[in-house]
Amino acid sequence: MTTPPVFRFSPNAYELGLFEERSGRCDACDSDRELRYTASFYAVDKPDYLCPWCVADGTAARRFKGSFNDWLGIDGVPVDPDEAVTVDRECASEVANRTPGYPSWQQERWRSHCGFPCAFLGYVDSTDITEYLVEPDFAADVDGGIGFPGEVLRDYLSRDGDLTGYLFRCVVCGAHRLHADAS
Repeated sequence: MTTPPVFRFSPNAYELGLFEERSGRCDACDSDRELRYTASFYAVDKPDYLCPWCVADGTAARRFKGSFNDWLGIDGVPVDPDEAVTVDRECASEVANRTPGYPSWQQERWRSHCGFPCAFLGYVDSTDITEYLVEPDFAADVDGGIGFPGEVLRDYLSRDGDLTGYLFRCVVCGAHRLHADAS
């Protein structure tokens, strides 16, 4: 079997369970595969089976006119089309159309830093975040920068509960960012 692609903005996609080992025929490339994408895909027509190769090269997004992550959910992409995009457009497009999404309660949000989308590393809880609080941008995220009071995140953030934490790392400088979502 061919080695599956690595995702620059989701380097842990396989370990995080965004793909499952399951035989099937990819709806995008019509090839028999052993890995099936399991996370979000936004399109009118919902394919049953997408392989990692069709996620990574954009075939799935093009064929089904869909995306894996909401363009407007990427930090630096404004809702108002008259406002300037402050994140690298090509990389943001890669996140939207060629990067696995991650399960979240409402809808995933993709953090950015240094003008680029960050890499999604995985899920974190209140214990995990303490090591990153020395980083100013991460501390600002925890202390109200993402809409939750800092004391709530420090006490109740979990990897898979009603208040879930999502850890990102800047692809330029290595700084960490946090997103949290609640049921």
